[in-house]
Amino acid sequence: MKIYMIRHCESEDDVLNCYGGCADFDLTKKGIDTAAKHSEKLSGLGIQKIYASPYKRAKNTALIFDKKVEGGGIEEVDNLCEINTYGVMSGVNKELARDIFGLLINSEEYKSYGYYHGKSFLGGEDVAAFDARVRQAFDHIVKSNNDIVAVVTHGGVFRSVYKNILKRPEKILEIDDAATIEIEYDNGNYTIANMSGIKLG
Repeated sequence: MKIYMIRHCESEDDVLNCYGGCADFDLTKKGIDTAAKHSEKLSGLGIQKIYASPYKRAKNTALIFDKKVEGGGIEEVDNLCEINTYGVMSGVNKELARDIFGLLINSEEYKSYGYYHGKSFLGGEDVAAFDARVRQAFDHIVKSNNDIVAVVTHGGVFRSVYKNILKRPEKILEIDDAATIEIEYDNGNYTIANMSGIKLG
């Protein structure tokens, strides 16, 4: 089985300088244009189905891709949602959040948080639980009767898959819009066939 795991394109939180995470921002005009351009690369790959996070920035990227894919449509998978790293700050402008939550941000408890720290901000999602649901999402996908699929999701899911499913030691530092990891799956084994738009460290 071949899996094209693709990150969603630019969303409104990027432009508004807001914390994203579980906040459900839509694509920007630039994001829509990037998705349309990238969809041309998906045409002719034989993708039979697209699995997508239900968050607007991922779902609407997938809908644009689906116009160029002659497959079985889109299935929304809740477990492909972005990790709720930012908790109570989700959807809040970052500068405003520093004013509102300054005491917490500067406290010892939250001086270090994020996926690779294994900890989310106040009200956020447990990282181990997030990793478990991402695994469940991929278990569901590989049980399908498809040979070639696309998965449209988020940066946190990329990091979880790279660390826990692909079992790679490097950290993902940056992920471009429409960044892609082409994954080969065979009898329980996942390997990377190709990767683009990702900076490792």
